[in-house]
Amino acid sequence: MPDLLAIARNLSELAPYLIVLALGFLVGAWGQSARAPLVVILGLLMILLAVGAFIVEHSSGGGSGVPGVPGG
Repeated sequence: MPDLLAIARNLSELAPYLIVLALGFLVGAWGQSARAPLVVILGLLMILLAVGAFIVEHSSGGGSGVPGVPGG
């Protein structure tokens, strides 16, 4: 059975990235429905920022890039 404290710790580590990612999708979807290309681009940039920050932050530790999973 997985350790619930470890899962909560992993989710708290992922929360900022997931929030920016979700906001990026919402901004992009709103921009698409409003037919505002600059807003769509802003949403895409937010998504790329969240993914890029996650990769940079978690690859510098020498791990696998996934919190709670040891690198190999």
